[in-house]
Amino acid sequence: MGSLHKNLCEQNCPVKEDKTHTMNKYDDVILNVAELLERQDQQVSRFEPAARSGDALGAWGTFTIRTYVFFIRMFCRLGIYRRLLYANMIVSWFDEFRHYWVNELNNRPIQLHDFYYLFGIYRSKFQDVCVPDTATNEQHLIAWQDPRNIYLLFSQQYKLALDPMGVRRFIKYIPQGGKVCEFGSGFAPIASGLSKFYRHFNVQITCVDIPTILLHFIRWKFKEKRFVRVVKVEPNNDAPLDEQYDTLFCTTVFEHLPRPLNAVKHLHAHIKTGGYFIFDYIKSEGEGLDTDGGLRDRIQVLRFIKDNFKIVEGEIFLDGKDVKTVVCRKT
Repeated sequence: MGSLHKNLCEQNCPVKEDKTHTMNKYDDVILNVAELLERQDQQVSRFEPAARSGDALGAWGTFTIRTYVFFIRMFCRLGIYRRLLYANMIVSWFDEFRHYWVNELNNRPIQLHDFYYLFGIYRSKFQDVCVPDTATNEQHLIAWQDPRNIYLLFSQQYKLALDPMGVRRFIKYIPQGGKVCEFGSGFAPIASGLSKFYRHFNVQITCVDIPTILLHFIRWKFKEKRFVRVVKVEPNNDAPLDEQYDTLFCTTVFEHLPRPLNAVKHLHAHIKTGGYFIFDYIKSEGEGLDTDGGLRDRIQVLRFIKDNFKIVEGEIFLDGKDVKTVVCRKT
């Protein structure tokens, strides 16, 4: 796989190599994602099938969380939250990132100003990552495991910091005691919001994604959450789910899948009757980390959804426009 990775990068996404340095500096960290995940596989998972987010929360715990959510919502609505974050007065998001960066990845210690500097550096490197239009499953996975994708750790952590309660707009579609799946979870913004702000909903969460650095991060992040299950799947696995869900999220995913039509049929089969499917489908030209299949199957996927779900919120376009977040209900 190593030689294939090298050839893919040289032929399609050339990278200049600086051979004057033999060790990682702050701005040229090279991660072996496959190795990191293999090492992580050997660690014991804390997930328990019977566990729920509200276990041992109690009346006082529920009251505390509800009060906390009330104030965070108010601060966000008034714009106070972002002002405090921009002023570096809210730094818990960075503390989490630093702990992972230093203690889990064994990188050099960083401060907040280093984060912003590296954010820009790694963004410029990420722009050269690409997938050939006719990429095989193996080539597609290699592109997602490209070391330059380390940028996604920075961008997604900061994005989540700016909008920590993004899940709130969907909370009415998540039943108390329900099972929730975040398919193609990436940085798992839904699971993060539910586990932090809505534990009292007593849910169980499943995150599903291919083996990338983002998967490594969320497995680390949720390792002590017994009610969160993180499932690693290979790109050639179109049917990874083995449970029925009350609410299933699939956002910024379809355009990246090699066979999205197969995927949406599988997802439909694993949503309970009356359950909710929340998705989007970004207009893609089959470039970057998007797939040719994501472009080819687009209309068929959207037609399947229109035929098998009732649209509750949003709109599905069949003329090539971006399909922004849509909430559907399985009939």
